[in-house]
Amino acid sequence: MQRLGIAEGTGRAAERLREDPGRLLSERERRIVVALAEAAMPQGNVVDGGGEVTVERLERYFAGAPPMHRAGLRGLLWSCEGATLATHFRPFSALPLEERGRLLAKWEERRSFVARAWLRSVLTPLKAAHFDDEETLRRLGCPYEAERPREEEPPRWLGQVTDGRRVEEDTELECEVVVVGTGAGGAVAAYELARRGRAVLLLEEGHFFRRGDFTGRASTALRHYYRDRGITFALGNVGVPVWAGRMVGGSTTINSGTCYRTPERTFRGWREMYGLPAEFSAEGLSPYFERVERMLEVARAEFRYTGGVGRVIARGAEALGYRHGPLPRNAPGCDGQGMCCYGCPTGAKRSMEVSYIPAALQRGAQLITGARVDRVELVAGRARGVRATLASGRSLRVRAEATVVAGGALMTPLLLARSGVCTQSGWLGKNLSIHPAAQVLALFDEEIDMGRGIPQGYGIESFADEGLMFEGCSTPPDVLSIGIPWTGRRLMDLMDNYRRLAAFGFMIQDQSRGIVREGPGGSPLITYNMNDRDTALCQRGLVLLSEVFLAAGARRVFPFAYGHREIHDRRGLDALRRASLRPGDFDVAAFHPLGTCRMGVDPRSSCVGPDHQAHDTEGLYVCDGSVMPSSLGVNPQVTIMAMSLRAAEGVDRALG
Repeated sequence: MQRLGIAEGTGRAAERLREDPGRLLSERERRIVVALAEAAMPQGNVVDGGGEVTVERLERYFAGAPPMHRAGLRGLLWSCEGATLATHFRPFSALPLEERGRLLAKWEERRSFVARAWLRSVLTPLKAAHFDDEETLRRLGCPYEAERPREEEPPRWLGQVTDGRRVEEDTELECEVVVVGTGAGGAVAAYELARRGRAVLLLEEGHFFRRGDFTGRASTALRHYYRDRGITFALGNVGVPVWAGRMVGGSTTINSGTCYRTPERTFRGWREMYGLPAEFSAEGLSPYFERVERMLEVARAEFRYTGGVGRVIARGAEALGYRHGPLPRNAPGCDGQGMCCYGCPTGAKRSMEVSYIPAALQRGAQLITGARVDRVELVAGRARGVRATLASGRSLRVRAEATVVAGGALMTPLLLARSGVCTQSGWLGKNLSIHPAAQVLALFDEEIDMGRGIPQGYGIESFADEGLMFEGCSTPPDVLSIGIPWTGRRLMDLMDNYRRLAAFGFMIQDQSRGIVREGPGGSPLITYNMNDRDTALCQRGLVLLSEVFLAAGARRVFPFAYGHREIHDRRGLDALRRASLRPGDFDVAAFHPLGTCRMGVDPRSSCVGPDHQAHDTEGLYVCDGSVMPSSLGVNPQVTIMAMSLRAAEGVDRALG
């Protein structure tokens, strides 16, 4: 396989991506921001209030944002400015401060989910930018950035990496296997095939960020590591942000490191509904799980690094008799800095860019970053490689005997649809599950200090068979502010008391399903409607978690469900339990999109077979979360890896 040359300066990639902020807003738009910020974030006892300083932080926050995102922000600002014309005969920014505050408080309690979602969309960038401030975090006792590690000698395997931004001519390459994507599926498949002596080329749309690039800041991570800067949403009867990575390592680089095996009940459903062979079972896949866990050094987190949140959850769960404990993670040597979701600054978390990718490169694989694959090339009904556009603007054509697509459940169906493959069953892009997740916030008399400790280090496992997994979700102040659906004094009082707040979350093994289509600029356009069963399960999760916090001694508990924003005692808990809630009454997020290229034995109801090969295209394999027939009920990364190991063995056999 032709070598393109050593990647130049792969370390400190974030510094190479430094952008000129420029001027984001007009003077009139700046006045709108000031008017919103003053009303939404009044001066706190600890935290500074909003105003002119918010404009400066907002422009810094949106530095280098794509034109579409800038236009979206301006559109939201103007929609708020005009929202008062019919009722007050003046634009929002011209109203007195008190009236602006009353309006925001009124709008945030409207029954219409769409209206509340609109307000939240307006305020989210302002909150995120305002609290992304070094002095603010210092006052709240939180580190602003991770300590940068000392510079290390670049490892030799970096010679196998080519930066697509630096390729200055159209290029054609040949290999045995081309792997599209470097996340949990692609990295593992590439490693196993390279280990078996195959000539492997990995293509990654994002860039290669290494340990020295990770600052620990959410704003930096969202700009550079997350797909579409973290603003990918599923639209339907509930608005759900769907998080996914776009970098070498994919979502494994910006997840919390939780490593659960898929339970047998889920595998049993796959065998019964989709005819998968007996090998798809907890026992059948156990050898692959074991190999993955050894590579990642999976072990339960140390309790001391689960922080104040782990302490109070353990106390509450123990009082109620629930099974609880530290979560299994792929982070040996973790020191609990709490920055897992923004790139591990110590390298303790064994995500793909520090485990399987280097191992594949050491065994001869090559990697091109900044390579967006446009389509799979077909010859006589067989996949024979791919065409891609490099970040430099040059074209890349790769001829290969086998093509492995591992772009994840959001991007894989878009690539396959553009290529005209896996379309015969009509299921491509459908069957999307997302593990809807929600959190509860609680205020204690004791210090919690969420700024330190593993973000997702502790769990409650008693309700897993019901489809509920409770896992910690400690968050820094700037991210926490977005999750609080309040403005004014209520918001700032909570932010002032950040050190005594504890957040914890849960996810649902959903039966609801969504669809992924191609949207503007090639980004995923997602629709998803939560059904009655999942709505009831979400409500049950809020009740159970609120009860745990009360049992742990919380003074105030905030499930943030519509009409039940805050509870203090058993009476409030019972009211939440009896409430008739709708999908849009919850604040929900999603982290594990799965299922959009479903596996099965029947080509009429699935896209790929048990060998991961497309039903309608020889030599085309899919190795990522999109092949999962259903929601797993647990964090999916080790299952994707285990199944990809098995699939890579099959690809190797097929190549002969």
